[in-house]
Amino acid sequence: MNLAPEKRLMNDINSMCFLVVIETQKVKSYLFASPIMREIRGASMLLDLLNRKKTKEILKTFNPNDYELVYLGGGTGRILFRREEDAENFKNKVLKTYRQETVTARVSVEIVPRKKDDNGETFPEWMSHGVRQSQQNKLGQSKGIPVLAGRWVQPCTSCGQEPAEKILHEHGEHRLCRACLLKRREISEHLYKEIKSGKKRKWLLSPASKLISRYTDRFIFTTLAQYTEDRGYRIFLPQDFDDIGQASRPFNYMGFIYADGNRMGEVVKALGEKFTDEEEAKLAYKAFSEIMDQATREAAVEAVLEVVDIKKDRFVPAEFIMAGGDDLMLAVPGHNALDVAILFMERFQEKTRKLQDKYIRQGRLPEPFSHEGLTTSAGVVIAHAHYPVSDLMDLAGELMKIAKTKAARLAETKKEQTGTLDFIVLTEAGSEPIKDRRKDEYTRYLNSGLEIKLTERPYTTAKAHWLLTTIRDLKSSRIPRSKLKSLYPVLFQGPMQAQFDALRIRERLKVTGDLERSASLNRLVTTTLPVFPFRKRDDNCWSTPLTEIMELYDFIQPGKKQVDDESLYFTRKGRKP
Repeated sequence: MNLAPEKRLMNDINSMCFLVVIETQKVKSYLFASPIMREIRGASMLLDLLNRKKTKEILKTFNPNDYELVYLGGGTGRILFRREEDAENFKNKVLKTYRQETVTARVSVEIVPRKKDDNGETFPEWMSHGVRQSQQNKLGQSKGIPVLAGRWVQPCTSCGQEPAEKILHEHGEHRLCRACLLKRREISEHLYKEIKSGKKRKWLLSPASKLISRYTDRFIFTTLAQYTEDRGYRIFLPQDFDDIGQASRPFNYMGFIYADGNRMGEVVKALGEKFTDEEEAKLAYKAFSEIMDQATREAAVEAVLEVVDIKKDRFVPAEFIMAGGDDLMLAVPGHNALDVAILFMERFQEKTRKLQDKYIRQGRLPEPFSHEGLTTSAGVVIAHAHYPVSDLMDLAGELMKIAKTKAARLAETKKEQTGTLDFIVLTEAGSEPIKDRRKDEYTRYLNSGLEIKLTERPYTTAKAHWLLTTIRDLKSSRIPRSKLKSLYPVLFQGPMQAQFDALRIRERLKVTGDLERSASLNRLVTTTLPVFPFRKRDDNCWSTPLTEIMELYDFIQPGKKQVDDESLYFTRKGRKP
């Protein structure tokens, strides 16, 4: 197979005997040390800057013939060195830089020699060995400054974890520790181009050229700036989560999306089985990492720009908390959350498939590592904008893991490669794990052995589309909300009583003519749910999607065509919509 040569290929491959594995540790603890958006955003920017730019600058201080860069990005790094002393020197410089630039961020840098026994190690085996060792040995973590006791020491008003070092008067008086001060300085000095004056100041995102110079072209805000500039405009960013909540319908709700790639460990393992040649394996591993990272950033930006309403003043009510590797954390208005998550998952798979073809044409990948593209799963929490964002992250992460379990099961049993989604609407705080809540509140068992599930979560992307379309069709038919909501408490009764009460409600809908006026409602209560309010999943299980339809009902807004149709309806009636 003829492959285009890389910029530099070592003559003696086996001379690169020392692998340096970089893994950012406790990312969530660093990101959410403070609940304030400015510090969260600054933390994300600093981690990206250190991983993609500063680490590479350190690498360039070494002789280019003594190392080979495999990959840097998404909080990780893989670099090969010829000599152990160079690897050790590089490790110390990286750890020192993280300490100086962040104070409290933690990074693990492990040096892993290649095994030289009779069988040796393939390149992917060496990579896997290095990751395992990095996870086991976290001795390279940088430590935070200990909090000092004493009457003159005051804690940071942002994170509350470190002693305050300086007082700032931006957005009121704040006493900030050095870690939070570095985060805030990063965004104020490098992310914004100018400030728009007025009753409420707004911050214009710096041009892509400036962001590339500071952070590289693989920075999430660089990608955002490039997309908007290609469309002929520049955008203003939210300054706190209230800005996002105020754009929501209903008002003051936010959707937190946490997505992660499916079965990535299996894909990496398969690389070693498919690419036995050393150089082909290197190309495949590098391509896999780059494709995954690019697809995440571009799919996230496209999903937000296509779904979230951009205001007339070019304000985009969304926050890209983290986007790199196969990880995404994103905050959007509550009514946009499900649409953004679904579109992101679809675009991610589509982009990974197309990027593989592009890399193959360019000679940067021997052959596809996944013909159908890579998939991702997401957890979505819709909650009040004042809800602690770190708690939303934990809940979304729990939902994401449930969704990933379904994706893995579909891949193993049905050979179906698809994104999956789980979600929850929070109306009050709760500490019970979601799995336990689903088991206790959403599952019923009959003496016959029949299992009744009061939810169909998690959803595949195709079924999630059906769910949102169904809700929009119900809303466009102008069925009174109260009549639909009356079904919700019925479901949580005993299965037989639930069927009896649900059938009474269905008959009442017939009498009032609501079923005749709404084809979507008629289809739902007769065809979709033949044993109303349930449908058979198999001989041993019935389920219903009515709980999620009711929970999401207020947060799913009509599509553009439905809005136009509704406006026309009210115009003909002589009333305002």
